Amino acid sequence: METREEILKRINWDYNYSVADQEKILAGKNLQPKIHIYLKLLQSVRWYTLKSILSEAELKEILSSEVVNRVFPAAMKINYDYARRILYE
Repeated sequence: METREEILKRINWDYNYSVADQEKILAGKNLQPKIHIYLKLLQSVRWYTLKSILSEAELKEILSSEVVNRVFPAAMKINYDYARRILYE
């Protein structure tokens, strides 16, 4: 299984983010800068891998409506919305 560092490096290959930059963004309190990274993770990484590389707080945040409502395609959005309702509501 890939490590968190390997995954962050892989998902943002097309941006000029280092893994350290991404970790700094993810450690911040503001959701807005995290949304891009979270969307890339949701659209590129299997759910069980996400569960293994993200903290409980990050999982709750990645499944927030602010993030999930931006997921494409719609079927994926529906699946993550369902996961949020089952886990956190």
